[in-house]
Amino acid sequence: MTVEALCERFNLVRRTMERRFKKATSNTVVEYIQRVKVEGAKRELENGHKSVYEIMFDVGYTDTNAFRNVFRKYSGMSPADYRMKHVRVAAAPL
Repeated sequence: MTVEALCERFNLVRRTMERRFKKATSNTVVEYIQRVKVEGAKRELENGHKSVYEIMFDVGYTDTNAFRNVFRKYSGMSPADYRMKHVRVAAAPL
């Protein structure tokens, strides 16, 4: 989903869309999309089944540095550090 697609769907110019969205959510459209992508990445990192690189592509990023920077901005840590802290480890059989 792009900002342009949202504007077209709601028949608004980008400036009006951004202003109304920011007033309603306290986030710009781009910030909101980034937050949604980071939350999706967090869930995948917690599962531990995919590599950070695969998760990056799954949530819509193609640039490793951009993904890492946005992830750090909203989570306070790198994707690898987040995985190490939050990975769900299966209990070993007794």
